[in-house]
Amino acid sequence: MALPILNIRLDLYAKFHASSRSQHQLHLRRLAGLPRIVGTARFFISGFMIKEMANTEDLKKSRYGRVSNKRKFNEELDLSLGESYNTINLILNKKSNGKSSPTVLNNSNNGKRNGFSIGDMVWAKTGKYPLWPGIVIVDPVTNKFTKNNNMVPMLHIYYCNDAHRRNWIKIKQIIKFSSKNEILAGNQKLAAQISRSKLKFKWNQAVEEAECLAAMNKDQRISSFFADNISDANSTLADKAGPSTEQTTPNQQPTETNYNGDRLLDGTNHEEKMLIENDSKKEDLKNHPRYLIPELCRQLYSKGLVTGTGGGISIKYNDQIFIAPSGVQKERIQPDELFVQNLDGEDIIVPPSEKNLSKSQCTPIFMCSYHERNAGAVIHVHSSKVVKLCLLNPENEVKITGLEMIKGIFNEQTKKFYDNDEELIIPIIENSKYEKDLVDTFKMALTKYPSTSAVLVRNHGMYVWGSDWILAKTQLECYEALFKDTIFKKLNKV
Repeated sequence: MALPILNIRLDLYAKFHASSRSQHQLHLRRLAGLPRIVGTARFFISGFMIKEMANTEDLKKSRYGRVSNKRKFNEELDLSLGESYNTINLILNKKSNGKSSPTVLNNSNNGKRNGFSIGDMVWAKTGKYPLWPGIVIVDPVTNKFTKNNNMVPMLHIYYCNDAHRRNWIKIKQIIKFSSKNEILAGNQKLAAQISRSKLKFKWNQAVEEAECLAAMNKDQRISSFFADNISDANSTLADKAGPSTEQTTPNQQPTETNYNGDRLLDGTNHEEKMLIENDSKKEDLKNHPRYLIPELCRQLYSKGLVTGTGGGISIKYNDQIFIAPSGVQKERIQPDELFVQNLDGEDIIVPPSEKNLSKSQCTPIFMCSYHERNAGAVIHVHSSKVVKLCLLNPENEVKITGLEMIKGIFNEQTKKFYDNDEELIIPIIENSKYEKDLVDTFKMALTKYPSTSAVLVRNHGMYVWGSDWILAKTQLECYEALFKDTIFKKLNKV
């Protein structure tokens, strides 16, 4: 009667572990030899196994009876991220020959193949840190960005803000990159751990860098990430395979290391040198229009120059025109919401379709400034000072002299800055129902006033430009100061 009892207990044991296929198979293999040792098996099942079934929660506890904080945090993090975490499972598909082959599937996408390609921004769970941003790049040793390590799919990742450290990471530990606000929204445990971490400042810088990179196209992203240190294998995307690249394990792989290690994969320590290069790279990113335009919009909003959804900014960068979207709150513009077009007005990059954004209505005036004055940046503001000044000045121009801030205005004709004793003349054009209808009168003003770097639109606002965004911004500030003083002089007749 020993064998029937044993079979009953094996059935109970199999049902109990049905929720975990791999664990179930492991235990069945361990119990395969039980018929030969019935007495030992009966004792094992009736004693330890029944206790395990009755006290499953004890598996999560330490020998002191306390639940592991690390295990508890990781479980709650996975649950709180929900579908956005895109948990990846390794499904074993049975073939006719009895062997199995791995297929990477996405639980939240009804079995659709989930692939990453070179240049993708990701979040990676690595080392002791819950999430760190990185970019998918080929391994310079093997010239591949994917591999199978013991039947486990892996991606090669370079970490942001970490001196170009890299690592092979399991795909199940990687999710698509999203903004800091999105990843922390509703994840109080993650936010709490980051706030307590000694690396929180470095993490925030890494996320800032990743958000800037994510707003670029992949070619710009890779070149910006590596600057002059980019390897030939990663210099362009044209010669690279996509997610379907053969995932074979090379004969020789670089040694893996956790994120928190101080050693680079090549065994050398270039920390000081790479930190300097990273600082230079971050400065380059901060001067990229994807970063600059949202920052400038926030500054203009704080000064009351782009109230409501009015106003706009455009910057020329490598013969590409970056333009802020129309009809949005300017202080909340994100890097990926910008439009990019060439000098012929053809769109190159547009925001995600789900954001349902349209290009700034100021675009025709922006393009006119680029073509007629070879501007590097154009700013349009709805300044109350401009409106007041135009009300006090019925003529089609404003003349200002004798004020110190005139020295901050660049004369487009003489290619020099004004002296404070020179007369500054700014044209005024009449407003229209639509911005596009201003183009003709705007061009006429540029022709009639070749020295001007700004045009006032009556009862509306002002367009100001410069050879770069810095000159456009500083001239805007100087014009605002000059208009304030001029209004005072007119009101007080001095």
